[in-house]
Amino acid sequence: MSIRSVESRCPLRVEEAKQLALLAGAVHSSSPMTTDEYRIVLFDDREELWDCRTRKHGMALSFRSVDRRVGAGNLSHKQPLGRAIGSKAQIIVDATAGFGHDASRLACMGWDVIGIERDHFLSVVLKLSLEDVARCDELQTLLSGRLSFLHGDATTVLNTLNPDVIYLDPMFTPRKKRSALPKKPAQILQALAKPSDDQNLLCVAQSVAPRVVVKRPIDGPSIVEPHLVFKGRLVRYDVYLNMNE
Repeated sequence: MSIRSVESRCPLRVEEAKQLALLAGAVHSSSPMTTDEYRIVLFDDREELWDCRTRKHGMALSFRSVDRRVGAGNLSHKQPLGRAIGSKAQIIVDATAGFGHDASRLACMGWDVIGIERDHFLSVVLKLSLEDVARCDELQTLLSGRLSFLHGDATTVLNTLNPDVIYLDPMFTPRKKRSALPKKPAQILQALAKPSDDQNLLCVAQSVAPRVVVKRPIDGPSIVEPHLVFKGRLVRYDVYLNMNE
């Protein structure tokens, strides 16, 4: 089990760091980081996620890295993700929010998005990333009122919602070759998040929404046989339809 901590490097945010540590189920610390430790670090103008290998800059807790190109770009509804979500959707639930990157992209594409994350530490990461939106005028215009996050087990929380589409991004199986390791955010997410029962989560999602979209590696197995598939260059989207709707 990894060590999780919160630190403030801004004197005015020390009390905030203590409160966030309580919310995150983490410790408040300013000691040197140990092996297998992950730390939320508060600065006066930003927040970062550090690990023991971080030297000067950690991973920014922000949605500013979302590719916001329109037209035929990343936010186009003609891209595989947009086609998988479908033209009739209004409310989407991302039941495996993680760092919120996919949820924020979907919200930037114009949908109302609710993300669900069961891990306390990651929920605090999402809280800080969402608060950072207020510091970026472009993101605030795109995301204001469109993106929110809930803490809880998706298999329970989903039954309290009424989405048009449920989006799932189960963690990809770690690759064995060092040269083919996933990018650092994915490595950190694999270290922090507990594995889920993907088949059970899919079953619950199908009972709640008329359409479920599951992100998979382009050559990875499906959880179960999908009704539709939309392929990108590196990932694909398996779509499951509720035929009773």
